[in-house]
Amino acid sequence: MSQGIIVCRKQTFGSLGLHNILPRSSSGGWEPQVKVFDGRMCVCELMSKIDDLPWYRIVFEWTNDDAGDKQRFFSHTMIMKGTRDLNKTVQTCGEYFEVLMECSNEKWVALELRIADMREDQKFRDLLFRIREEYEMIDELMGSSDSSDFGDFVG
Repeated sequence: MSQGIIVCRKQTFGSLGLHNILPRSSSGGWEPQVKVFDGRMCVCELMSKIDDLPWYRIVFEWTNDDAGDKQRFFSHTMIMKGTRDLNKTVQTCGEYFEVLMECSNEKWVALELRIADMREDQKFRDLLFRIREEYEMIDELMGSSDSSDFGDFVG
């Protein structure tokens, strides 16, 4: 985590996977998707010294069964600082989600998030809804958005 940013709250979701997203334009529709990650996801609420507003980041961790409860970092999203970042980072795609992951050299890759447990899936949708409502309320209070920022319903 960057200097001056701390995790003040963390909600963990288990039994999920990330799959590659096949390019719609060049895919014949028969290519299988590949699961690139199987582990847990943490939605972290962040506090910053330079901003009083809530920031969020989604972190994906491997679960190492051999080492007990030890977790290892896989990847994360950008830090979401408002409605635009949330809409850019997490999108609903039918029963799954598309998540924009941060890679090295400021490159980004979209992966499909599939949550196996229905209760966990609903908890994640509810959390996204709460975050979205929070950001929309902040945008309205600050007068820093128009209706195009809100995009499609997430969650």
